[in-house]
Amino acid sequence: MKNNNMTTFIIVAGVLILIIFSVTLSINLLPNYESNSYFAKPSDNMIAKIENITVENGIMTITTSGNPTYYCAKVTRTTPKQNSLCWKEIKNNKVSVSIFEYKKYYIWLKDENDNISNYTSLNLY
Repeated sequence: MKNNNMTTFIIVAGVLILIIFSVTLSINLLPNYESNSYFAKPSDNMIAKIENITVENGIMTITTSGNPTYYCAKVTRTTPKQNSLCWKEIKNNKVSVSIFEYKKYYIWLKDENDNISNYTSLNLY
């Protein structure tokens, strides 16, 4: 009887681990149909646009228009705070940053009034 309970436990635990693994794998592999639009306008106070993003040899180059003064590029989707350390200055509407391949990056723009855009995602898988 004790052997039968142990076998049942092992089967149930294995099925549970398999379900958790399958759900985690599905969430990470399936596309989530996010917009790849580069337009970033959270309010009427900020007009900023990412015109182009290129990736070559581990360098991501972002070309902007409008009035962004800072950008933040990171691999997590949480919107950075206005005083976050990730904000880097944009000069002449163009910036280059070193990146890792096979990551998904989220990019925000910030203007001189500290308005923060919605994120733009770039999938490098």
